[in-house]
Amino acid sequence: MRKYAGLIISVVVFLLSIAAGEMFLRTFVPIADPYESLKSPRHYIPSQFPTNLHLTIEAEEGLPGIAGKNLFTTNNMGFRGDPLVSPKPQGEFRIFLIGGSTAECLTVDDSQSINAVLQNELMKDGPARTTVKVYNASKSGDRSYDHIAMIVHRLVHLEPDLLIVFAGFNDLNASMKNADYLHYKNNGYETRLTTPGLAMMLATEFELGRRVQYLVKTLAGKTDRQVFEEIPVKTNYKEKVRVRLSVPVSDDKPRTDPASYRRNLTTIEGVARAHGIRLMFMTQPSSWNSPIDPGIKDWHWMTYRAGKTYREDSMDEALTSLNRVMLTVSSEQGVPVLDLAKSIPKSAEFFIDDVHFNARGAREIGTQLASFIRNRGLLVPDRQRHGDV
Repeated sequence: MRKYAGLIISVVVFLLSIAAGEMFLRTFVPIADPYESLKSPRHYIPSQFPTNLHLTIEAEEGLPGIAGKNLFTTNNMGFRGDPLVSPKPQGEFRIFLIGGSTAECLTVDDSQSINAVLQNELMKDGPARTTVKVYNASKSGDRSYDHIAMIVHRLVHLEPDLLIVFAGFNDLNASMKNADYLHYKNNGYETRLTTPGLAMMLATEFELGRRVQYLVKTLAGKTDRQVFEEIPVKTNYKEKVRVRLSVPVSDDKPRTDPASYRRNLTTIEGVARAHGIRLMFMTQPSSWNSPIDPGIKDWHWMTYRAGKTYREDSMDEALTSLNRVMLTVSSEQGVPVLDLAKSIPKSAEFFIDDVHFNARGAREIGTQLASFIRNRGLLVPDRQRHGDV
C-alpha cells in the first residue's frame, strides 16, 4: 500500500480540487445548462420567455431603421410590457399580443415596441376610469400551435379582454419543413440522445462540464443553423445574408399547409369565444418582391429555408396564400382583421429584413392597431360578452 500512497493522495487531492472548483462556480458564477430544455421540457407551453429577462441588443452598422443598443425585457410573467398584476385590478383593460418574431420585435427598444406604442396610443383617449395594459406574449419561432398552447394554458387564466393574433410567416416556415401539426413526429429529443450526446448531457449537470461544452462550441465555430436561430448580443443579419447568398436560387415552390393553419386559427377563435374574450387577427406583411424599394433585398435572408434558397416572388406568393386563409377565417367567424400585408409598404423605411420591423415599422403598426381597435369598438371594458366579436 505504501508504494501506492503517493498516487492515492494525488487522486484524492485532485478530486477534492475538482469538487471545490465545482462548488465555487455553482455558488458564485453559475452559467445556464445548454441542455436544460431537453432535460426538463415544458410540455404545456413549449415556447416562452423567462420572467424578468434583460437583453441589450446592439445593431450592426447599416441595419435599416435600427441603431445603437436597444433594450429587450420581460416582466414578472415573461411578457414584454409593464408588470402584470393577478388577479386583474378593477378598471384595467388587458390586451395580449400573440405572434412570432415579427410581433416580438427583438431589435426594437422596449420604449418603441409595438405593445408600448399601442398602450400609449390607447391611453390617450381611452374609456373613463379605464387603464389600458398591453402585454406582448410573442416569441421568435412561435407558430399557430404555440399560440394555442400559450392562450389555452396561460392567457385565459390572466383575464384578457382582447387577444391580437399576428401570425403567418412561422406557419409558412413550418410547412416548408414538413412540420407535423398532429405532433406525432420525432420532437428532436431522440435524435440527440446518441452515446456522445448522452455523455455531454450528463457532463453538463456540472458547471465544469458546461464550460467545457461552451469552449468546444466556441472553438468549433457556428453552424448555419446557429447563425440563423441563436439570439446574438450584436445583430448578425449580414452573416445571415451571406449564408443565403451561398446557396443558388431554386425554382421550386415553397410548401404550404393551409388546411392545418386554418384549423388552428379556427381553434383560437373558438377558445376566445368560449371564454368571452374579444379577438382580432393581423395578416403578415413582408418586403419580398418589393416594387418600391429594390435595395431592401440586400437585407433578405429568410428566403433561405431548410437548405434551399427560394425566389422572392415564390415566397411572397406562399405567404400571401396563408394570409388569404386568415382573411377567410376572419370572414367566416366574424373576427376583425387588420390587413397589414396591404397597409405596410415593402420598404426599408419599415423593415430591417424580409419580415421584421424597425422602430418606424413598430410605431406604424402600433398606431394602425390603435385606430383599428377604436374604430371597431373593441376597447370596451365590459368582459361579459360571450359570442360578441
